[in-house]
Amino acid sequence: MRQLRPGYRGQDGRLVDDPLTAAGEAPSVDLDGLARLFTGPGLWGEFTPSSFFTGVELVWPPVTPTATNTPLPEVFADAVAELCADASAVAVSLSGGLDSLAVLTHVLALRPLRRVLAFVVDLVDDSGMRTATFVRGLLADLDLTERVQLVVVDPAHCITEPAWSPHGPRPDALPVVNATVARLAAEAGAGVLLSGDGADELLAVPRFATAQVLQRFGIRGARRYLADMAQSGPAICGELLAMASHALPVAARTRLYWAANWPEWSPPAVSDVLAEPLREAARAWARDWVDATLRAHATARRSWASADAFDAWWPRNYRPPTGFLPEASPFLHPDVVAAAVALPLATRYHPAGVTAYQRSKAHVIELFPPALRPGLPDRKRTYRAALAASVARRSATPIAETIGLLDPDAVARETDPATRMTVAAVESWLSGAVTAGITMPCGYGVRR
Repeated sequence: MRQLRPGYRGQDGRLVDDPLTAAGEAPSVDLDGLARLFTGPGLWGEFTPSSFFTGVELVWPPVTPTATNTPLPEVFADAVAELCADASAVAVSLSGGLDSLAVLTHVLALRPLRRVLAFVVDLVDDSGMRTATFVRGLLADLDLTERVQLVVVDPAHCITEPAWSPHGPRPDALPVVNATVARLAAEAGAGVLLSGDGADELLAVPRFATAQVLQRFGIRGARRYLADMAQSGPAICGELLAMASHALPVAARTRLYWAANWPEWSPPAVSDVLAEPLREAARAWARDWVDATLRAHATARRSWASADAFDAWWPRNYRPPTGFLPEASPFLHPDVVAAAVALPLATRYHPAGVTAYQRSKAHVIELFPPALRPGLPDRKRTYRAALAASVARRSATPIAETIGLLDPDAVARETDPATRMTVAAVESWLSGAVTAGITMPCGYGVRR
């Protein structure tokens, strides 16, 4: 099943898919690799910073933009067909947003027809609406109710743990919920579980694209884009600064972009939960990572918009399947990725959309049949409160504390949801590594 995923290079120089194979006969946990998860880029950059085994390098394959005469919806449809080729029943994790809904509509268009199951985790969004209520209404409005078997999952009743993976701590916010969905999908006979993962990073319009939108859509389009960007990041001041920065030398322009777009990483910080002896090395890695990113932007002479689009998409994290059935996203299929990154940035926006949400996801809107577009979701559903509640209780971290990774007092004081999620993910992964016989720092655990 083709998905964008990393490779690993061990001491013998071979590039392999499995980090344990790259690690050799006696794999051991890399404490510095885990520490990088608690830097600013590691916590909020939504990417895997390194391998988590000593002597193993994480290597992402290069993404080469591939211009094609085939429209993106056709490339996407072919990817969905490929991912579902061996499945007579297909499950889709449906959030109520545009991305997973696009996946669902393409699954429904497959021939021969499949049995289609839509799994909805019934979280309460930040507006107070239950996801299942919204999705039921959405499917009814789109006349899809009779074609989809809707399965509502109560997050309070989810207890299934995902399988341990050598790829590292899981980056998903609700791993137990996601594992429960996968288990239920497998038990229902689905041959694959699809999601809309990666769509925002790959296809959403970047910031700082006023000049490109102006060139494509004229003054009215640019004014609408500016109004939409007023609610995001550096807002209108950032857009104006981006246009003015073209007069600067490339290196200065790039550093100004970084300061405006990523002020929290200028310079990058390290979380207090990380044990003090590891902080300086983690901070040095984060600084080096920022410097390397800036050099790459300057060498490629990227505009602010191009740099923002690149930073949103690359580097990536990798979320392995939870262990019950194949899992994939068409947005992470190599053919879709190559076609999408070749498209002009301005085409990601369309001023004719009903709301900023739809205007900023023009390519995702294009994935739907025209007859369905009037009934599509018009706002992004957010779940900040629900995610914060999921980590309201402090995680016990006996292994992370014993090996000298985390400071227990700082962990007890920590309130940031992203940091708490990472703490829980790391401890869970370490526990699985001990069970798997992986060598731990400081002699914790057992050798294989």
